[in-house]
Amino acid sequence: MKRSHRRPIAVLLAAAVSLGAFGGWFTASAADTEDKKEVRLVFQIDEDAEPSKTTDVSLFETTTTTDGHTNIPVGTFFKKGYIFAGWTYDDVVGFSSGQFVDIPDDADELVFHICWVDSTQDKHTVKYVLERDGITFDNPEWLEEESYYPNEVFNPNDTTVFVEKETEEGTLKYVSKWLTDGERVFSYGTQLVMPDHDITLYPILYKKIQLTYFAGDVDRLNGNDTYSFEKTEGTSDELANAERFSRSGFELVGWTSSFDGKQYKPSQTVLMPGEDVVYTAVWQPIDYKVVFNPGNGGTSIKVPATTDEVITCPDPGITVEGKHFAGWKSTADGTIYQAGDEYKVLGAMPGMGISFKAVWEDGDAPEGTTSASTTAATTATTSVTTVETFVPEDIICGDANCDKKVSVADSVAILQHIGNLDKYGLSALGKVNGDVDGEAGITANDALTIQQLDAKLITKFPVE
Repeated sequence: MKRSHRRPIAVLLAAAVSLGAFGGWFTASAADTEDKKEVRLVFQIDEDAEPSKTTDVSLFETTTTTDGHTNIPVGTFFKKGYIFAGWTYDDVVGFSSGQFVDIPDDADELVFHICWVDSTQDKHTVKYVLERDGITFDNPEWLEEESYYPNEVFNPNDTTVFVEKETEEGTLKYVSKWLTDGERVFSYGTQLVMPDHDITLYPILYKKIQLTYFAGDVDRLNGNDTYSFEKTEGTSDELANAERFSRSGFELVGWTSSFDGKQYKPSQTVLMPGEDVVYTAVWQPIDYKVVFNPGNGGTSIKVPATTDEVITCPDPGITVEGKHFAGWKSTADGTIYQAGDEYKVLGAMPGMGISFKAVWEDGDAPEGTTSASTTAATTATTSVTTVETFVPEDIICGDANCDKKVSVADSVAILQHIGNLDKYGLSALGKVNGDVDGEAGITANDALTIQQLDAKLITKFPVE
């Protein structure tokens, strides 16, 4: 069997990675091309070869195919002084009776001939060498030398190779799913034809790397800031989606790679590099409409703003007989702001909005009232109007999290509101939107009703 000079292992590793690791034999099928080419299939049977009684010789007649693949016909042959070992078309890759064959793209004709073994000849050795990054590893016991007769069709060791090496930088881990003879690359499971000399096969080692997602040195995170996973060099993997981290006031719009400095989209498919890689979250501030609800028949005031932007609290725009306006109370933390005060939009929990309720107190405003902010603790005797009025276009039945759509996420927002009002309380508009079960007030039945609509068990809400 003729072999060309051995190419550098690093070159073959790069070639294998570029075509996608851990696939089939190192070739593409003609079936993958747009135009299916006709390939002639020839099976050469020696004149002095005799088929077994169960072999249908007609199956070995010359045919053509456009499928990009074929199967070796089932059958066994005998020849005096030799053992039938299988078939080959290139003296490198061998096939057994009935085996699937992927036809190379550049083939117009594939001529198969029988591999005959003379068991009186000396066997030759298959040696396995584990090398990577200048390191030669000791072979595991099951990867020791093997011996075969010339022309014998054999399976290279098909056990996945895992090796480790302790270094000053830590433990290096490698895994192999491919083999090379220095000229061609084979997947494990590919049968080879033993040449008339010893050969060396090299499991191509791929490094096990650490992929880390990092939220960045940012504030307002809800939960962990780091997640790590073990991956394999050369494999394609889908990056984490936008929900990997949660940050109040911001949405995750991308990942910046420490390997190449490029920015990738959430859920984008990337090729794992040969070194540890950190993907750092790219954040974008969220656009809000801060809702100021004066109540008492007044129209809600919506002030557009982006996270970390400073806005001015508006005048309520109405007067209430026998009462005076005492400020805007945040539905998030109870802080009260006066008209004209500056408010920095720090953002809200994902799915939540930002809203304020007008505080009305009996009588005229006290003399010397200033616009300085005061906390909810100083307003314990304040009566807050509970009437909440929105213009019709504000209200979307079921949209409890105020994201302009109705989904199971709204049901979750309601249950969070019920379970932890201080932390996950719905906005004023969210409470109006989420009250869909026909009974006044936000309850678990509202969450159930939204789930029923999402599952198409009902076609509309009871309040519609």
